[in-house]
Amino acid sequence: MEKIIVNGGNRLNGEICISGMKNSALPIIFSCILVKGDCIINNVPKVSDVFNALEILSSMGAVAEFCGKNTVLINTDRIDDTISAKHLVSTMRASSYLMGAMLSRFGKVKMPMPGGCNFGARPIDLHLKGFEALGAKCFCDGENVEIFSSKKLKCNKITLDKISVGATINMVLASACLNGTTVISNCAKEPHVDDLIAFLNCCGAKIARNGTTVVCQGVKALYGKEYTVFPDMIEALTYICAVGICKGEILLKRVVPYQLSYPTEVFKEMGFEITACGDTVTVRADEIFGCDVVTAPYPLFPTDLHPQFAALLCFSRGGGCIREEIFPTRFAYVNELRKMGASISRLRNMVYIKEAQLTGASLDATDLRAGASLVLAALGAAGESEINNVNYIVRGYESIVEKIADIGGKIKLIKGD
Repeated sequence: MEKIIVNGGNRLNGEICISGMKNSALPIIFSCILVKGDCIINNVPKVSDVFNALEILSSMGAVAEFCGKNTVLINTDRIDDTISAKHLVSTMRASSYLMGAMLSRFGKVKMPMPGGCNFGARPIDLHLKGFEALGAKCFCDGENVEIFSSKKLKCNKITLDKISVGATINMVLASACLNGTTVISNCAKEPHVDDLIAFLNCCGAKIARNGTTVVCQGVKALYGKEYTVFPDMIEALTYICAVGICKGEILLKRVVPYQLSYPTEVFKEMGFEITACGDTVTVRADEIFGCDVVTAPYPLFPTDLHPQFAALLCFSRGGGCIREEIFPTRFAYVNELRKMGASISRLRNMVYIKEAQLTGASLDATDLRAGASLVLAALGAAGESEINNVNYIVRGYESIVEKIADIGGKIKLIKGD
């Protein structure tokens, strides 16, 4: 088994180039099922989730492969409706996007339940209800899901019961090529939703957003184009937390500053110095003060920053509180940070964190963002930490060890047998 070894206590200084957004790349990759001809997707991060997505499409008969450092070529002209790589579907949440794409193209889909990080129930009821509004029949037994329509799907007005990134994306995928206009209300506003919409529009779709409403005017066909994925806002925010923990100054390159606006204001209130110029952000931190945050849909404080922010609060004067409103059981990292001496108490969907002196320990990553929080805490802790189950971390952070090492972190990846 691979593991990450960190020796904490070093200031961070230097530059980091932010990779493409995993949460954009995955729906875009699966959306290529709707597109005729070659799709050339640039700025795709080389992370395990992406490799798995490409393998799933390949198992269906597609050409799906890296053709450059961060460029992917996808052609789905000859795919069929059978998913051979079922074991991969059950390991990643983003495989849920197969539902909308395959339903649109083939009128049916049968697949295992999507998997992903284990931090509580992540039901697909919103997705299924939306598909039913378009005329599909849905069956789910907890292990497998089957969706089909004996007739052509019909446009409709769909209102999501609650804001959901996944359900929003699936409704867009299912509606992009329908005959007529579909109006989807109460949609998620996350940048990766808009990234997918921009890609589909590039390929000939007619999709428009008005606040939390997305209007899909169906087109007969989509045609392959070249497109560049947005940079990863959560990766950028993770490295900002690292500077707050270790102190120092870094330049983040290839970012979209407005996507970071709300968390950036939180960081500034804590004592960070953050300035944006074009597609770069300079971050400096010395003395950092704690604060309280509540996770919420974009553009507010992202749930995918919760565990990393908890690590930051361990090193912030006065500590603080995090209230989790998206995934109320997202707290597996708590016991791992306690192994390092963190002062954390949990009450239902809230954690209260006091400043503490952390020391190195043997730690186990339990999901992607929890794993990132352990890396951050280890960078600020005294002594050596060993982080196991790093497969969770490399699912979503391209070259995280190399990037941290390049700015002065004492970190290395130990290969397994």
